[in-house]
Amino acid sequence: MGFPARLLVLLSIGALLYQPITRGDSAKDSPCFLVLPGEEGALNIGRHWGDATPAATIFIDLRKVTSAVSSFEFRTLDPEGVIFFGDMGDHSDWFVLGLRRGKAEMQISSVMTNISVRGGQRLDDGQWHRMLVMNQGDSVRLDVDGDELLTLGHVSYPIIERHAPEMRLAVGGLLLPASHLLAPMNTAMDGCLRHWIWLNQSTTWREGAALQAKAKPCFSALRPGSFFPGAGLASFRPADLAGGAAPPNGSWGLQVELGLRAPRQTGLVLAVGAPDGSLALTLALQPTALVARLGNRTELQLPLPEGPCLDAPLRLRVSPTQLALQLGNHGDTLPGQPPDFQWLQEAWLGQDGRLFIGGLPEGGETPRPQEWGAFQGCLRGIQVQGHQLDLDSALFRSDTIWAHSCPGGHEGAGGGS
Repeated sequence: MGFPARLLVLLSIGALLYQPITRGDSAKDSPCFLVLPGEEGALNIGRHWGDATPAATIFIDLRKVTSAVSSFEFRTLDPEGVIFFGDMGDHSDWFVLGLRRGKAEMQISSVMTNISVRGGQRLDDGQWHRMLVMNQGDSVRLDVDGDELLTLGHVSYPIIERHAPEMRLAVGGLLLPASHLLAPMNTAMDGCLRHWIWLNQSTTWREGAALQAKAKPCFSALRPGSFFPGAGLASFRPADLAGGAAPPNGSWGLQVELGLRAPRQTGLVLAVGAPDGSLALTLALQPTALVARLGNRTELQLPLPEGPCLDAPLRLRVSPTQLALQLGNHGDTLPGQPPDFQWLQEAWLGQDGRLFIGGLPEGGETPRPQEWGAFQGCLRGIQVQGHQLDLDSALFRSDTIWAHSCPGGHEGAGGGS
């Protein structure tokens, strides 16, 4: 099976290939991460990748509503996504609260108005924030941590006077097509809720992926990055990435920088795949070395520092003349081989090339050595060709991956953050 066909198979059955973590913090057995249980009573509203449906949904009997106030605590390091959505059971009267560039954004659509507004301080700081949304008369107000953040007047009818018998409330997604939003938004939200009260009603979730037995936990402590639990991958089309095209002067090279925090293991950090399914470049961890392989002729091994946990910046550079690798303060180079470099260049600049992060698709025709198993750990600040890589923009991403958060680490376990 060729490369494009194998990718289609991956897209359709990816959720079956990788078993998600079932309880507690995903890396609790690792010396790199806090040995603590997941946050009790918290709901992870991260959901299936590429699916705009909510993480969880409840239904409110409006005949019993006496106070149009909803409150909850919210925590995230994700700068954009949907926190919660509400409507009256159709697409004509709805409300969305989300984040854009880290700031709260409300979108309201009703017979009275269509309006979108954003403002206030950034909330994507990894701290718990108490949020309150109130419908008073024809106004909607958002308070954060006890302070009024946004108020919109003459935009809605009072909830307690609605003739509809029921209101739907959903977290982490939408109950209408994303194309209906007044301002387009990447709806995925890597975040958690706790201590919620929705319209002073009983708040039993009725349905949603977040309620399943294998749903992601909420880490008890956070640090920035993208967490790979040892099962799953993200893939990108290099041609779609910023800086992915060949420079005008024709002097092309590949540069990757990231922060790596991981236990000693055998696992693939990244790979560049050619259209025929072969791998033009791999960067993998072995228990004692970081190994970069360019084509079939060039292999560079960099010994790992002492200690059970790696926590250091990583830099990989490939030019027509050399392969360079650096981990923390230690680095090495090898002369490049023209056929290997050309193989990588053609794979990267072609429309059917792929960049894999954290693992490889199953069922490939190219043999996969043991050290190319899935990576477990935290990757932070991933930069490719000088541009930040956002896992929310991936061509495919396994549901097991936390796109914007990693579990907190032991003090003194390493020098990174």
